[in-house]
Amino acid sequence: MTMRRLLTRLLWVVLLVAAMPVAATSPTPAKSIGKRAHAFVLEDQFEQRWSWNSHWKGKPVVLVLSDWKGSDYIPAWTEPLTQRFADKVKFVACADVSLAPSFLKGYLRGRFREAYSNSILLDWEGTTFKHYHTQAGLPNVVFVGSDETVRLHTWGTGKQEHVEAFAQQVERLLSER
Repeated sequence: MTMRRLLTRLLWVVLLVAAMPVAATSPTPAKSIGKRAHAFVLEDQFEQRWSWNSHWKGKPVVLVLSDWKGSDYIPAWTEPLTQRFADKVKFVACADVSLAPSFLKGYLRGRFREAYSNSILLDWEGTTFKHYHTQAGLPNVVFVGSDETVRLHTWGTGKQEHVEAFAQQVERLLSER
C-alpha cells in the first residue's frame, strides 16, 4: 500500500470519527422546568377572558397545551389526569392558534364552541407556547406548583405508562408541599 493511499484512508477514518458524535447526537428539546409561570391573559372560545393571576396564581396547575396536530392525543392525557387529580389541581387547556390568519378567528372560535363545552384558551399570538418551550405536533403537559414554578414538563401521545409516570411525579410533588 502506498503512503498516499494510507494517508487517504487515515484521513477518511479521522473524518468519520470526528463526524460521528455530531451525527449520533441530536439536541435535547428544551423544557420549561424551573421557569416561572407565564402570567397570560387569554380568551376562550366563548370570548371569556382568563388571567393566570386571577384564576390560577398560587394554586397547583396542570396545563395541557397543544396545536391542532396534537389535539387527537389530548384525551389520552386529560381523562386519566382529571379523574385522578380533579380535587387536587386546577386544569387549563390551551390551543396554539397562532398560525391561523386573523380573518379566521371567528370561524375557529365557532369550531371550538361546537367541539368543546369546557373552556379552551386560544393563544392567537403563541406567546404562552413560546414561554413553555412546547414541542409542536404533540400535547405538552406542564405541572406548575403552587409556588408558581414549573416542576414537570413532558409531551407525547399519552401512552398509559407515560401518563402514569407523570401522574406519579405530580402526586410526589403534591405530597411535598
